[in-house]
Amino acid sequence: MSKVISTKDWKYASQIVKDGGLIAFATDTVYGLACRYDDEIAQERLVHCKGRPEEKPFPLVVGNLKQLETICELDDRSRKIFNLFLPGPLTLILKKKETVPARVNHGKDTLAIRMIDGEGIRELLQDVGVPLFLTSANLSGDPVCMNANEVNDRLGDKLDCIIDGQHRDALASTILDCTQTELVVLRQGPIQLEEILTKLEENK
Repeated sequence: MSKVISTKDWKYASQIVKDGGLIAFATDTVYGLACRYDDEIAQERLVHCKGRPEEKPFPLVVGNLKQLETICELDDRSRKIFNLFLPGPLTLILKKKETVPARVNHGKDTLAIRMIDGEGIRELLQDVGVPLFLTSANLSGDPVCMNANEVNDRLGDKLDCIIDGQHRDALASTILDCTQTELVVLRQGPIQLEEILTKLEENK
């Protein structure tokens, strides 16, 4: 079993992540598992914890725009979408910077990026100082864990810390491909393409 802490103890969890540990916390969709993206051993632990095929890359979560700019190429449109809709239940597919190691996304030229909010979580992401891998809290193919007890029962022996909290929406995030001339929704979630296009038009 893993140690379960309050969202108010986010600094404790942040130090675990800085040291290469694995944590779980509630996102704006479901419970997620996370570790820092620039630690290869932590990445391997996350793959093992999740039971995920090694060739399937993890999405990343950032604490602010500055962190995003260290790993992705941004044009005016994608920067505007980020500022208008994130944090929120939206995943952006963006071009990866050449400086990002190939192991991060198994040699692909894009990254899947999220930014989430929540008591203590955004502070943690900013305090760690680098993007994190983020994936749903479950073994691949199993139902997603919806609370801290479920995470502990199924994955607690593989984690260093679980932050107790409430997720907001069981519906997975909308995935938006920003690398094409026209925006394309790859998975429909809470945010509609029409809403994104309308906001962009309003904020030209």
